[in-house]
Amino acid sequence: MNIDFSLLECLEAVVTEGSFDKAAQALAITQSAVSQRIRALESQVGLPLLFRTRPVRPTPAAQPLLRFARQTRLLAMEVWPEVAGSLTQGHLRIAVNADSLGTWVLPALKDWMDRYEVMLEFVVDDQTQTQVRLRNGEVVGSITSDPEAAKGFVAVALGEMPYKCVASPAFARRYFPNGLDVGAARVAPVLVFNRRDALQTDHLRRCLGWSEPRFPHHFVPAFEAYLQAAVLGYGYGMSPLAQCQSLLDEGILVDITPRVPASVPLYWHTWLLESELIGSLGKALLAGAKQSLSPLTTTGQ
Repeated sequence: MNIDFSLLECLEAVVTEGSFDKAAQALAITQSAVSQRIRALESQVGLPLLFRTRPVRPTPAAQPLLRFARQTRLLAMEVWPEVAGSLTQGHLRIAVNADSLGTWVLPALKDWMDRYEVMLEFVVDDQTQTQVRLRNGEVVGSITSDPEAAKGFVAVALGEMPYKCVASPAFARRYFPNGLDVGAARVAPVLVFNRRDALQTDHLRRCLGWSEPRFPHHFVPAFEAYLQAAVLGYGYGMSPLAQCQSLLDEGILVDITPRVPASVPLYWHTWLLESELIGSLGKALLAGAKQSLSPLTTTGQ
């Protein structure tokens, strides 16, 4: 089956932008033209390719087509850079957890960005969910806590990101005067990044042997605001050591569970594809991880 690349480009634009009208703006064509191209592609494939939701989502049939479209334009960037701009907006989409993006990823990629004239789009999601983005064809690579690479992909161990369970001293005195126990944990407000964030729940299971932790919680889905909420006494929660170490040293925050270490293993997943661009990107991330993360252990979190 021969598929016009403009149809694949249109499918990718709709999924990336989340709607037909935004895809039309990105491609500089009319919304009607976008709809016609999607219908033409669905007719060729013989299956629906999009769930017409808000935002628009790809069906399972669309996922291999999305991967093929992004692999094709990636190779175009490398072997035919003078026309890459006509094939794509020039962005490499990477799925990454917010804590990695806020701490070590940007410094790790600085020299790489100085070398390559490629724009990046970071797609932020929980480390347990980023690999799904890769398998769906939404991104070219993902930083994830899953060590197993799916068929057609490759995984490289990066290291472990250490965390501390932190709170303000006043919060700790109020809710944990006798230390952390199940009774105190039932009433002390917790800081949770979003509804996919299970880090605090998993930590309380390990600390207290609490099989089904239940606690009041605030949702604070922003890297810097999360730590600020802890400093201001909104609640307690899991912060990357790289982010909170200075505040612990200054006594602005305290470690609620100093005897129970916490860490998240991280892996870089990407396509099993001969690509100098993606290969160098992975090497830059691995080098940065070696400087910023702890060596990966067999247990991890």
